Amino acid sequence: MSLPENIVLVPSAAFGDGRHPTTRMCLQAVRAFAPRAPFRMLDVGSGTGVLAILAVKLGARAATGVEIDEEANRVATLNAAKNGVVERATFGTSWPEGTFELVVANILRDVLLALRGEIVTRVQAGGTLVLSGLTSTDVPPIVAAYAPLLGDARPDVFASEDWRTLAWRRVIDRRQVPSSGTPSSSDQRSV
Repeated sequence: MSLPENIVLVPSAAFGDGRHPTTRMCLQAVRAFAPRAPFRMLDVGSGTGVLAILAVKLGARAATGVEIDEEANRVATLNAAKNGVVERATFGTSWPEGTFELVVANILRDVLLALRGEIVTRVQAGGTLVLSGLTSTDVPPIVAAYAPLLGDARPDVFASEDWRTLAWRRVIDRRQVPSSGTPSSSDQRSV
């Protein structure tokens, strides 16, 4: 399969080479939801860095990948250099400061649940949050966990094969949650 915007990736074991349905849906989401003006993008579980690379090629002034796998970060940095975007696409194991107009996380349900506080607090007001790596049975618990933190908004749901991608667009209300990802008792509401 060919990647968009002439992206070239070095061969590696890192996730995100464009063949998996969740990666393809995230690539489509980045293309569809990237702001028209220069923007900042956060890629949680960045793997090969393909989503951050695409964001820069589409006009992101900065794209930051957070990945726990040091080898994947090395590969992502090589890929960014190979695609001429290494100055604006960075990768590491630490959470960056600030908020982002576009936040994408293509990781498994349990990780998305555990990191919801870290993820939601990094979505800029008016921004877009894209979550993927989900099956149809993962959607209800993810929506139940994220919607109360996002002004009770419901996401758009996209499907490819057995996989799902959720997108909250124009996020206007983000509840602060502790870094453990669990809302405080004053923030919890029934869903």
